[in-house]
Amino acid sequence: MGRNALGVTSVALGVWALVVLPTGLPTAVAADPDLVGHWKLDGDALDSVGGHHATLQGNPTWVNDPQRGWCLDLDGDGDYLDAGDAPSLTFTESITVACWIKVRQLDRNWNAIVTKGDDWVLARTRDDNRVAFLCLGLTGGGWPEVYSGDVNDGNWHHIAGVYDGARLALYQDGDCVDSRSLRGFINRNWSRVLIGENGQAPNRFWNGLVDDVRLYRRALPPDEIAVLAEAQPPVPPPPPAPAGVIAVGHDSRIDLRWPCDPDPNLGGYSIYRADAAAGPFTKLHDAVHKVPVYSDFFGVNGRTYYYQVRAVAMRSGGESEPSAVVSAASRAMTDEQLLTSVQEAVFRYFWDYGHPVSGLAREGYGFGHSPDVCTSGGTGMGLMAICVGAERHFVTQAQAAGRVLQILTFLDEKATRFHGAWSHWLHGGTGATKPFSQYDDGGDLVETAFVVQGLLTVRQYFNSASDPVEKEIRARATRMWEEVEWSWYRRQARSDTLYWHWSPRHEWKMNHAIGGYNECMIVYLLAVASPTYPMPPSCYERGWAKSADYVNGRTYYGYPQWVGPSQGGPLFFTHYSHLGFDPRDKRDAYCNYFDNSRNISLIHRAYCTENPRGHAGYSALVWGLTASFTPWGYSAHSPTNDNGTIAPTAALSAMPYVPAESLATLKHLYHTYGKKLWGPFGFTDAFNLAQNWFAPGYVAIDQGPIVIMIENHRTQLCWNLFMANPEIAPMLKALGWTSP
Repeated sequence: MGRNALGVTSVALGVWALVVLPTGLPTAVAADPDLVGHWKLDGDALDSVGGHHATLQGNPTWVNDPQRGWCLDLDGDGDYLDAGDAPSLTFTESITVACWIKVRQLDRNWNAIVTKGDDWVLARTRDDNRVAFLCLGLTGGGWPEVYSGDVNDGNWHHIAGVYDGARLALYQDGDCVDSRSLRGFINRNWSRVLIGENGQAPNRFWNGLVDDVRLYRRALPPDEIAVLAEAQPPVPPPPPAPAGVIAVGHDSRIDLRWPCDPDPNLGGYSIYRADAAAGPFTKLHDAVHKVPVYSDFFGVNGRTYYYQVRAVAMRSGGESEPSAVVSAASRAMTDEQLLTSVQEAVFRYFWDYGHPVSGLAREGYGFGHSPDVCTSGGTGMGLMAICVGAERHFVTQAQAAGRVLQILTFLDEKATRFHGAWSHWLHGGTGATKPFSQYDDGGDLVETAFVVQGLLTVRQYFNSASDPVEKEIRARATRMWEEVEWSWYRRQARSDTLYWHWSPRHEWKMNHAIGGYNECMIVYLLAVASPTYPMPPSCYERGWAKSADYVNGRTYYGYPQWVGPSQGGPLFFTHYSHLGFDPRDKRDAYCNYFDNSRNISLIHRAYCTENPRGHAGYSALVWGLTASFTPWGYSAHSPTNDNGTIAPTAALSAMPYVPAESLATLKHLYHTYGKKLWGPFGFTDAFNLAQNWFAPGYVAIDQGPIVIMIENHRTQLCWNLFMANPEIAPMLKALGWTSP
């Protein structure tokens, strides 16, 4: 089941493990046999020259700093490296500990930099802005330590702690700033060398950047320390030219794709276009393009263009040699072809932009999200989108199965779980929880339901009896589905209400009961269907549908609305629970939810056509209000919370309910605003015409429903797959749902 809620499990990212020799220093220093540990922390090297592997703990992130190049960012809340307990890292008579540090915040006692427990410590040890070096076991009484000057100035500082058998000294930026005469032998009580953590007590973590950590089994003289402090990190070579670039023509645009290069100095790409193969080539954008997908939307058909792609170096900013020239021609498409083209573009968000280690769906692109922050709910949608991608031949069945197994294995073995539930945000490299808010740092039952909706979908799609990958997909999907402790999230025994969050640190502090009508119906359906931790069927009426405003019964713009808030609320209410759960031809005591979702979609369209607030551009072709980014931040839009922002996912994901209206809007947005509203992963998140604002990026949970719900309109693929699971029909019968 992966890591438990209370423990921290080490994660060694083997793809980053590389034995390296020091560079950028005089040969005599670089080849020093007494340099028994050296962690360059250059983005892909966690090994020391002494062969001691370090493992990442928590969620450190790589940073390409303008002064130092690649280094490691430790957040002061559980991030560190464990370098192990090799005998060569135990010192008794002399030692030098050297590293570069950049302080972000000194916020509590014992910000450890590099330590070996109570043997020796390089850390900030008092409530001031200095760093101390101490070696336990030396004479002199108390804590024999020496101090740096002020390092809390936002600049890089080289720090070296030295003991030569007679003197303890601290060097800052190459100069000795403090020393004491001391004798004795360094303790040998502690086992592990840790970078960024002390290991003796909780919360003794470094909060800042660290680079080029070195351990010597001798005392370096001042001249050698000065060399270390003055040495500039070498400028890595530029990345190679992108290989394997392909160009494909679509309606009004040409799309480019190429394999991603793992070069740690890769900052992005520059895309060039020409009218002829011989050029001249003109760059198509100003900012560095970050992903190996580019969509050149120029708005006309029958146009042939030629392209070259260059890699851009992270540090030097220089460009590689150009790729081979590729070309394609734009072409008019039928409605069905255009739907496939849109689905394929959006699918790339989950395929080409999936996290390289885990395959999980990243939270967002273009809005400042860290590329390591992944979303559990978006990952569930991504699993379903991959089924669509295989069915539409965007990727092969084998490729899709391989990616799905990568994701499931990570969710199963690496991701932290809380009574079987996943957190809202996860770190894509380690699986550790990233808090979504102050108290939301544990299990999220709603996001978990979206994951399980995906698990049950892939369990049915990958159904080969002989393929070992598909067999393992089914086994892992089943196991994780059965491990979710739905009934535990009722908070109190015999409660019919499920609660959204639980944290081992804050327990039920969020106190967020799950009740309708909103996007959470799938939570109660799965909780009742669970074969291992079921909720009683009574929870559907008493927990989900108990709220006083669940039943609506009013008519808006001539369309009756049976359940839900006034005029339906944000349209994602009608999408998320019905990505897999097919609402057609069945009803509970309140309504048929296909009819209810159809009418809410039509109410939104009628509201935007009437446009009572006079927002720019609203019409029968520009409609659909849901949660998205806006010019002023993020908001859940609806007819009762409307600031003029339209998100394409709203109308496009309503296609199973109102196919003609949704298709007309898709074509209008595509052909009218495509030059501003289209990017590498299809329609961007939202736009506001009054502000002349078009979103610069994407959000996973807005992209996923586009692929899935268009396919549910076209072939009902995800509906058919999810509903085929043997747990679903008995659940509906237990709840008293009826079919005509």
